[in-house]
Amino acid sequence: MREWRAASFGMRKFRALLLIAFLAAFALPLVASHAQTQSCASKSTYYVASLNADIDPGTADFMSTTVSSAEAACAGHLVFVLVTNGGDGASMESMISSIESYQQWGGNFSTVVAPQGSYAFSAGSYIAESSNGIYMEPATTIGSATPIVSGIPTGEENSTMTKDIDAFASYMGTLTQSNGRNNTATELMVTHGVSYPDALALQEHVINGIINSATVQGALTYLGVPANTPVNTPGIRSSLISVLSNPNVSGLLFLLGVFAVLADIYHPTIILSVVGVAIIAAALFGLGVFGASPLAVILMIIGAAFIFLEVKTAHGISAAVGVVIFIIGFLLVFQFPAAASSAPTPVQQQPATFTGATDITYGLLVGLGALIVIASIYLRSIRDALRRRPKVNEPSVLVGREGKMESDLQAGGRGVAMVASEEWSVTSAEDLQRGDAIRVKGVSGQTLTVEKVQQ
Repeated sequence: MREWRAASFGMRKFRALLLIAFLAAFALPLVASHAQTQSCASKSTYYVASLNADIDPGTADFMSTTVSSAEAACAGHLVFVLVTNGGDGASMESMISSIESYQQWGGNFSTVVAPQGSYAFSAGSYIAESSNGIYMEPATTIGSATPIVSGIPTGEENSTMTKDIDAFASYMGTLTQSNGRNNTATELMVTHGVSYPDALALQEHVINGIINSATVQGALTYLGVPANTPVNTPGIRSSLISVLSNPNVSGLLFLLGVFAVLADIYHPTIILSVVGVAIIAAALFGLGVFGASPLAVILMIIGAAFIFLEVKTAHGISAAVGVVIFIIGFLLVFQFPAAASSAPTPVQQQPATFTGATDITYGLLVGLGALIVIASIYLRSIRDALRRRPKVNEPSVLVGREGKMESDLQAGGRGVAMVASEEWSVTSAEDLQRGDAIRVKGVSGQTLTVEKVQQ
């Protein structure tokens, strides 16, 4: 039997509760606990990891996982192949903290800048200098670590930058000196943006050695890594964190999730609501990992609430107001610096993964916002039209209609009859036989009460 049913109040209430639960669960970033390390009788094995990416929360997660895995495997030598332009300072500090934790555990951490033509700039140079040993292949470069600081009050640019550069220079010097290298030369990376090619880096004792090889495998062999040692790279989780921690991506995902839930409010299923809430949860997680200000996130949530109010208000006004509030909150993500740790955090000189909203982001944001407003009006008009449409398949409209029995029926029992070209479950106070003409007297739920038509 065919029937059309509108979404019930209970279904809408469930959607609302589901959305609230996910918002509460993911408004703040998830915090992962460190696994306890085991004691090892021997630490003679090697663990190798390779990173060719900007420094961000995803790569910080990869470093933490790498160190935990190396310790769990009792690997006393961790070789980290690094290629990076730099990136987020807070993530850089997290990576250095993981390296120091491994060193305190008793491991030897080596950074290798390879293959030929590679580089470790900005945040990457700090990570390298926190290592016990640094090795470079020919035609590679390290350095250029002058900080770029966002959110400096107008009129305080010079004094604030001077303080930050001095603090970073001291930080770099401490990392370098604690590992027995030339802190005077590495501090120039910060104060003057100096970069050192491989030969000059060795001459200035910024690194520990040059490996005469053009490949990563050649460098690993030089360092004594067994040939069958696997090279670990960022997994799905770390890569996903890298993507979601980009507020350009998270902001657009948030708005896309709101659109999915809004569309499903006008739809008699819950699939889009579940998908939409999951997308919103992922977006909030990414914003939390990035360290977006609470004000920005709250405004984005308020904007979403106004968009949902469009279900009641209609005419697109509430949706338009919600989109405007959401965009203001989204822009505030970039006006305030991301949540900082207690120590200074350098940011790469070249554009980082998430230094600001791009023109493409602005275009997609405005386009998707306009689509939500238009779609909310369109979807409501469709729902209203469906409500006004005659309910030809509603059982109540069949009262008085005649049909024919498709099965035998004993008095008080159930049978099947054809009424209005549809098969219906029927009952009667009298015995009926297949082929008897019947007339609908009443309706109880989806069951028709019928009587025999006297011929």
